[in-house]
Amino acid sequence: MQSTVFTILFVKLLCLTLHGMTAVLAELPSPSNIRINSVNMGLVLEWDPPQNHTEKLTYRSEYKWKSVRSSYQYVCWNTTALCCDFTSHLNKFGVYTFQVRAEREGETSHWVETKEFIMDEHTTLGPPSVTLVSSGANIEVSIEDPVLRISEFKEIYNHATFNITYWKEGQEKRAKRMTGIQLHKVVLELEQWTRYCFQVWVVTERFFKQSQPSNVTCESTPKAKDRPWVMALVMFVVMAVSVPLVVLAFWHCYRVVSFLRPKVKLPGHFTV
Repeated sequence: MQSTVFTILFVKLLCLTLHGMTAVLAELPSPSNIRINSVNMGLVLEWDPPQNHTEKLTYRSEYKWKSVRSSYQYVCWNTTALCCDFTSHLNKFGVYTFQVRAEREGETSHWVETKEFIMDEHTTLGPPSVTLVSSGANIEVSIEDPVLRISEFKEIYNHATFNITYWKEGQEKRAKRMTGIQLHKVVLELEQWTRYCFQVWVVTERFFKQSQPSNVTCESTPKAKDRPWVMALVMFVVMAVSVPLVVLAFWHCYRVVSFLRPKVKLPGHFTV
């Protein structure tokens, strides 16, 4: 009788063990290479599908706002996409953690969690926009701050400067650099009849963040405008030369007409 009881207990334990092993073997693998892509205060969570897994899966991704919520809030679910855009749910000064898992017909993988992400500190600043206007030998460089997705730039980074690099086209290795520029418009006096190229970065005082570089923008400097006294001198010379030429032309015309139509007096017997 006692041996029978032990046999029954052993069989039950073996069944539980096999069931547990089967459950472990059947568990879905988790997504891999989870990462945060954040530019200009936008935030997209990205991941790769589980390694060595070709079956169709869906994903669920969530976020938690530290010190505000103790639990996760879902944003994307039942999606086959390998990314989720959290931007509209986030605060510009928030500290967040994100997680994602794979799902299939009621089965789920373990959650994969990110490290804490501080929005205003960890986001990447995109490039500023740059406009060039040439006037004579001068080029005016106009700079606009990066456009953020959930806030105005000055609301977060109210102290920022610009680094400007410029060079003659084709001579990038001899580029000149200006740092700590506080103005959004800068006028540079450069060589005439030369094409210059510019690239600009934003540097914030807060967190000492440097933006991505702007696109390379080029502009040519035409011949500088003449000064007023130079124009006056040119006009004087033109008048001094043109007036005698006009008088001479009239005199020449008079001589030609006189030659063609001479004033000859008729004899007396032809007069009445």
